[in-house]
Amino acid sequence: MSDSYLDIYRNIFLRALPREFNNINILHIRDYDAIPGAVATRNFKIVNYQKLEFIAQQLIMHEGDNLLFLDLDIVCFKNFKDEMNIFLEDYDMVFQHNSHYPTMPYCTGVWGLQCNDTNRTFFERQILPRSKPLLLTTEEINHMHHNQIPVPSHWVHFLNGKKKHYDGDQCIVNAALALKDAHPSWNTQRDPIPTAGLLPATYTQDFNGGANPEKCVLYHATGTIQGALEKATHLVEMYEKIRKNIK
Repeated sequence: MSDSYLDIYRNIFLRALPREFNNINILHIRDYDAIPGAVATRNFKIVNYQKLEFIAQQLIMHEGDNLLFLDLDIVCFKNFKDEMNIFLEDYDMVFQHNSHYPTMPYCTGVWGLQCNDTNRTFFERQILPRSKPLLLTTEEINHMHHNQIPVPSHWVHFLNGKKKHYDGDQCIVNAALALKDAHPSWNTQRDPIPTAGLLPATYTQDFNGGANPEKCVLYHATGTIQGALEKATHLVEMYEKIRKNIK
């Protein structure tokens, strides 16, 4: 989180987080405040860069464990630690489904990972090298193009059919995971691509709590909501709305 999320963390996220998660590590970035909804801005990109570096470090520090990474614009309704561990018996990584983005189905705001060699190698050889343009402004990248300064090919993606520089962790992870499908001859022994699964619809971004709101596990307020107050208000309203339907 950056400073704009501090009140959301203290007053909403922690209160809704199941008590079964008694070991929480918060990445608090103080120098680059990114307000909720400020996607692809300079500070947003730097926060995303530090997030990916942080995850890479945690994969090394917690060898043999499972990790769950959550954005802070989330409210939870049920215990789900055991369920997450079961999902990770079948996959190296599991994600909330980004139903609004067909070419980027994996939402990195709800992201479970095994701390195994496959994921560590994947971060070292695929994720972190792609994250470097997050440290550059749009103007700096345009300057490189204008002056014919070579731009590494792994700085760009074609997820939406057009060439675009990486501007967040979501496109980086989705493009890296798509390598195996885009290039069937990819050397998976040297550069293993993790097996990735999607969490069920009970881990939702739907304003109505998903198809079965009575079984909702968590709600993630990703999307177009701008500003800390607007985000906090929305989270409280959604928590109260979905909570009424929980059985």
